[in-house]
Amino acid sequence: MNEGADDAGAARDDPVEQAREEVIQALERSAEVYGLNQSYGRLYGVLFFENEPLSLDELVEESGYAKSTVSTAMQKLNRLHLVHRRSVPGEGKKAFYEAETDFWHVVQKFLQHEVRREIDVMTRALDSAADRLDGVDDEQAQADLERIESLRTMYDRSERLLDVLTSSSIDRLTGLLERLRRD
Repeated sequence: MNEGADDAGAARDDPVEQAREEVIQALERSAEVYGLNQSYGRLYGVLFFENEPLSLDELVEESGYAKSTVSTAMQKLNRLHLVHRRSVPGEGKKAFYEAETDFWHVVQKFLQHEVRREIDVMTRALDSAADRLDGVDDEQAQADLERIESLRTMYDRSERLLDVLTSSSIDRLTGLLERLRRD
């Protein structure tokens, strides 16, 4: 009998492997929801269940994906703060990856880097546009200035909310929300 077939059959009957595969498949679907390739979700899932960082070669072997696919996915997942690139003593320059398992940390990093950048871009544009329209004695200019100021107010509030979200623990925030809900 084929030993590989025995291993595959045993994995299908193993409740630990079944549970892991169920989560990994959900991560594949989640990746798609966020506009990423399913392979990103699978690779993240593989790392999520590992106790030690894996090299690109190990990820290729574990996932069955081409090395270029794995490398591209790890670069993107690293930029999204979902995985961390590590070096392992004695392995030279070989790259190893491990999953970030604290999802609040991932959310905070995303907010700090991506959302903050978007707020900064919009704030600069709104300030510049308001400066151009300030003092223009024209009905359309005044209407546009009001809209710009309204949007600027929303961005100011968003920035304050961002500051709270990125400086607070998830436990503190959920506790606050629970208190607010009771009041």
